[in-house]
Amino acid sequence: MPNQLTTDKRQLSTGKDGQAIVISILLVGVLLSIVLTLSSIFAPKVRSSSEIKRSSAALYAAESGVEWCLYIKRKDPQPAPPSPVMSNSASYINGFSGNALFASDCSADTIKVMGIYQGVSRTFEISF
Repeated sequence: MPNQLTTDKRQLSTGKDGQAIVISILLVGVLLSIVLTLSSIFAPKVRSSSEIKRSSAALYAAESGVEWCLYIKRKDPQPAPPSPVMSNSASYINGFSGNALFASDCSADTIKVMGIYQGVSRTFEISF
């Protein structure tokens, strides 16, 4: 009788050879697709949240340029005060020409200043 049981076990196991490897490959594939889907959803959100700081700095740079122009336009000091320098290496330019902002640009009826910080730019435009 022991001989019969041994033969039956061999017959049962011969039909399931390699089944575990197929299941594990399918499981790894499903997990990989879940990870890739989640990363494609959350990666842009992480990137945009890191740009908030740069966006704020660019906005403040543009605001500094506008305030400098407003001071020159309202007070007309002679000579014009030097343009503000940002301690965080942000800068601002004339929003119309894309060149540096000069005191003579502040006499126009519309002032447009673009602040730039680490590749992010924000613009203020005011009209009189």
